Amino acid sequence: MSQETLDLLTLEPGARLRMADGATVEIVENPRDGMWVFGRYLTHPTDASKVSDAEHAIFAQDIVGLAS
Repeated sequence: MSQETLDLLTLEPGARLRMADGATVEIVENPRDGMWVFGRYLTHPTDASKVSDAEHAIFAQDIVGLAS
């Protein structure tokens, strides 16, 4: 899977991201530092317990692109 170039500074809450592990995350907050965002898992291929309203720090190196 190829990785898109994303500018984390411009991503808004509600944007959905594809993660390197196959998960899908929705951004809930963006501190606009370009290194990470806060998001909640919408799907996770191996750990269903992560799918909840709980917020997680999502680091740039773990993001492969925007989810459709």
